[in-house]
Formats: sequence, structure tokens, C-alpha cells
Amino acid sequence: MILDDRDLRHRLPPPVLDWRTREGLRDAAVLLPLVQRPHGDVLVFTQRRADLSSHAGQISFPGGGREGGEDALACALRETEEEIGLPAAGMDVLGRLPDRISIAGHLVAAFVARVRTAPDYRPLESEVAEVFELRVGAMTDASLWSFRPAKSRSVGFTRIPALDLDGRCVWGLTGVILRDFLRASATFDPGD
Repeated sequence: MILDDRDLRHRLPPPVLDWRTREGLRDAAVLLPLVQRPHGDVLVFTQRRADLSSHAGQISFPGGGREGGEDALACALRETEEEIGLPAAGMDVLGRLPDRISIAGHLVAAFVARVRTAPDYRPLESEVAEVFELRVGAMTDASLWSFRPAKSRSVGFTRIPALDLDGRCVWGLTGVILRDFLRASATFDPGD
């Protein structure tokens, strides 16, 4: 499955740069890098190192906390380049997904970008154990999705979506953001 970028731009909200800061939450941003491969589009994920003090071993999109006066998109692009080596100059930002609250107290802005150049992943060794790709077309198989109870009601969900694909489990905030992307792109609705 190869997604049409013009259609995605139409379906996704525009990539508004502002932070939608909320009292008591820290600003953060992630990027969903979309890469076209011969077999179809893939999304790029990271597996965090197992020895980190927070979110150890979890699967995530590249991203992190706001630094100084940078806008939300600049944060997502900076973090993506730092964590996996994809430069902003090689990306075409297609839109912004709904902001989401993490269990760690972050209000996370999420952007979708098409990677225009052949990616040369260079994981940040201090944070990233692995960079990997998952096929968007495979994510439409409803049998690969399940839901887990949310441990905290502060995130706004009672159940958290989980995708089990290619020996990986994408869940938590990353699963919520992935579900937002699939719904917005009209490729699949994994339900609530």
C-alpha cells in the first residue's frame, strides 16, 4: 500500500507549529516518518534502550521534549535527526495529528512527514537500541490489533490500542498516535 501524499495532506490537519501547552504538562513532539519502499509504505519506529530510566525497551516514534523557544514542528524534526539521523531537509511534512497526553505528563504534538530521500538511519546510541520499519498495509489487519486497559485515566482513554506485527508490539501512546494516523489517512479504523 502506497499512500498518496496529496490525499494525506487533504485528510490530515495542517502542520500548525504552535504548542498547545497545558498547565501541569510538559511540551513534547514526535514525528511519524513515512518511507516509500518497493513493497509499499512503511512507518519508522525506534526501540528504546532497555537500560534507560524511563520507557525502557519501549517502541516509539522519534521525538522528545521541547528545547527553549522552538516550535512544535522544529522540536519533532530536531529530535528525529538526533535520534535516528534523518535530516529535516529530506522531509516533506504532510500534517499534524491530534495532540495526546502521555502517562509521563507530556502533551505530545505528532506530525507526519514523507521521507523524500533514501533513509540512512543512524541511531543515537545513548537512547535508541534499534530503528526499524513496519508496513502500513499490514497494519490494516484487524486480527493484529487488541486493547489493553489504561493504567491512568489522565491520558483520556480507558483502553489503549496495541498492534502486534512482525514480532513487535506497538502500544501505549505510540499505539494511540498510530491509530490516529491510520484513521486520518483512511487506511483503517482499529476501533476505540
